[in-house]
Amino acid sequence: MTKSSAKTANFIFFTSFSLLFIGFILLGLGWKFYVQEGVSLFEVLYITLSLAVLAALVLAWLLSLINTRYQLPARWLTVFSKWTLHHMLYYLARFFSFICWQKKQIYQESFLHYNNKTVVNAARGKRHQNILLLLPHCLQNSKCKIRITTDIEACASCGKCDIAVLKALVHKYHTRAAVATGGSLARKIIKDTKPELIVAVACHRDLTEGVRDAWQYPVYAVLNERPHGPCFETTVNINTIENILRKFQ
Repeated sequence: MTKSSAKTANFIFFTSFSLLFIGFILLGLGWKFYVQEGVSLFEVLYITLSLAVLAALVLAWLLSLINTRYQLPARWLTVFSKWTLHHMLYYLARFFSFICWQKKQIYQESFLHYNNKTVVNAARGKRHQNILLLLPHCLQNSKCKIRITTDIEACASCGKCDIAVLKALVHKYHTRAAVATGGSLARKIIKDTKPELIVAVACHRDLTEGVRDAWQYPVYAVLNERPHGPCFETTVNINTIENILRKFQ
């Protein structure tokens, strides 16, 4: 098993386990109602509706797993599986990881690796002309007098932080880059640029929220490094960013 596969296995396990657990509960209730006399119409409808929702979740999860290796034949299947993954299955798996005393960051990192597998698979055989490199403001040197809010071209390229190197990469691969100071600005940048693909750099929490918030777009997540603590003069692996840009172009 590769390192990436090992990290995604965590999210796969908790999602699958949550669906199996709920399935056993519903089947148990269904059997109880079946052998019980005087079952009300409400109870029958409740179990029937619950099983139908569970069946839809299982189908969406199977489609999502398939989508990590093969491209789905219809776009609506992809949309259905992605929406369910980000708005329902994510919460189910997070709940079960919580009651199993798993650290939140480990779960989030596993989810992000799983998301990246679907993005890479969907991009297979495609060339992207409109890639957006979305960066957090904390990559910038804290003593810099230039406050970069959106346009990375404002960077003076002094070399005291990773912004200068990333600016050079943007020019090399003829792509776009923007610095977001928060979720609202990130959403506005995405809305204005309408990218084919997003390469986003941030911490565990911001990346997880951002990937789920922009679920309609393929977002490849790259975790930043925090040698000085969270949200202060963070760094990112430049080789990783360059390899990703090369892969998707």
